Order: sequence, then C-alpha cells, then structure tokens
Amino acid sequence: MTSGDLLRLRIDDTFAEVLGRCPADVAADAVGLPCELGLVRPGENWEHFIITDVNRDLPRYAAESGTEPGRSTLSSDSLRAFRRAHHCGIIYGLIVDRIEDGQRASTPKLRRLRRVFKRAWIDTLTEATGDGAFARRLVVNSLRSLRAGNTRERQALAIAQMTPGRLTPPEYVRFTLAKLRWFGTSADALLVRKNEGERHRAFRRAYDTFSIALQCIDDALDESSDRETRGASFPSALGFPPGGFLVAASGLMSRAGEIARRAGFTELGRWFGHVANTLATRPVAGDPLEVGITAQLLCAAAEEATGA
Repeated sequence: MTSGDLLRLRIDDTFAEVLGRCPADVAADAVGLPCELGLVRPGENWEHFIITDVNRDLPRYAAESGTEPGRSTLSSDSLRAFRRAHHCGIIYGLIVDRIEDGQRASTPKLRRLRRVFKRAWIDTLTEATGDGAFARRLVVNSLRSLRAGNTRERQALAIAQMTPGRLTPPEYVRFTLAKLRWFGTSADALLVRKNEGERHRAFRRAYDTFSIALQCIDDALDESSDRETRGASFPSALGFPPGGFLVAASGLMSRAGEIARRAGFTELGRWFGHVANTLATRPVAGDPLEVGITAQLLCAAAEEATGA
C-alpha cells in the first residue's frame, strides 16, 4: 500500500477511543480539554490546534520506503498502532507542557488526565513496538527532555526581563530541541524497530530542523504578546529583530526538506519544501542587514545542534 492509502486516524478519534475505556467521571472531566488547556476556542478540538499534516500524521511520513517513494513499509494495522501512539503522546505532552510552562495550574483533574494519557501513550507504543520496556524508556526520556527544556526556557526569559540580549543562538536552539523532541518519540520508535539507523538519524535531523523553524515562527509572531504576558520575548532575549526569525524559519524549512529527500523520505521532503517556498514569498519587516545576520546566526546554531 502507499503511505497515504489508509484513511488518516484523527487525533480526536484516538482521544475518544482512550476515553471510551475510562470510567464515566474521567471521560466527563476530559470534555473540552483542548479548550481548557488554552489551546483552542470553545467547541474546537485537538486538530484545530495541531494543524500541520506532518505533526498530525508523523508516523506515516516515517514509514515511507526509501526506495519506492510513496509506499509505506508498514501494514495498515501496524501504521494505525503507531498513529494511535503518536496521538496519545501529543495529548499527554500538551497537558504536561501547559502545566510545566506555568500556563495552566496543576489541578487534580488535569493530574488525573495526565496519568490517563501517559498510561495510554505507553500502552499504545507498547502495542506498536511489541516491547513494553522500550516504550516506557522512550516516553520517560522524552519527558525528561521536555521538562529540562521548559526549565531552561523559563530561565532565559527571566534573565531577559532584567538583561535583554544575553541569550545566545546555540542555547536558544538547544532548549528548543529539548522541549520539542517528545513530539517525534513515536516516529522515532517506528524507525528504531525497523532498524534503519542512518535513515532514522536523517529523519531526526530533518524533523528537529523543522521543529526549530516552527519555534522561530511562533517566537516572531508572539513577540508582542510574550512581552506582555511573560515579561520578555525571545527576540528581545537574543537581541535580534523578529523578522530575522522568520527568514531563518524559511531557510531551516528548506534545509529540513533537503535532509529528508536525501534520506528517501520523499513525501516529508516535498512537504517541507512547499512550506519553505511559501515562507520565502512573504514580506519581512526590519533592517535587511540585521534580519539577514539574525537568520544566519540562527541557522548556523541549528546546523550545529542537529548535526545537519
């Protein structure tokens, strides 16, 4: 079968499956959870927040054959298992991230739902990989990285409130990778189980580069709101113009596409390339020299951190 043949399992479908096996009071607590976490507006769901196809369906891109573009190397059942694990990881990770980042209080209800989806993530990843110890180790390690990244991010913003411009591009990239790596855990597991060492490393580099690009976009667009709500922004913490983050994002997205295509992840590379082209056509405010230097520094830091 081709990698796109199987009707995509939605994140909200997996969410409903997990809650269908929970006690009624737990399921009731989870109604409107994406909105309660501050991710979406009332009445919207998980896929109103996770809007990119790569993030919604990462295992499909990871499962693509390196020699037959568009063909999945997994059976429909196996791909579905990894998709479910990926979705449970998304839901659990977002609950943890909002609490760890201080954007939502750690209420008894959220702590209970966090436990439910951590268990679901480990269980679905165990089902997908056939190895419970392996699944548990991946989840624990990814969450340790998330917490460390969030801590370093908060520290950087606290310093920036007092002394702007102290944060360095390498440190910015390092804690960005640390706090976002959990998102690719289930796709990592898929490639580890396929024993595709070099392709796995390339996939990781491409997805990490893409993740840094997304963070650059978010931090540029949220510059004003971050100053208001968090006391500082990442452009101010680095002493860089926001426009430089947007130019960096375009270059990073293009680089992610190159890495993916070279490793035989044709669909992933095509998707990254399309986004890169779209970003490159958008006007960017700011002094061209300052914007260009910022982009170069951020891209160089990303290259070094990802080994790309």
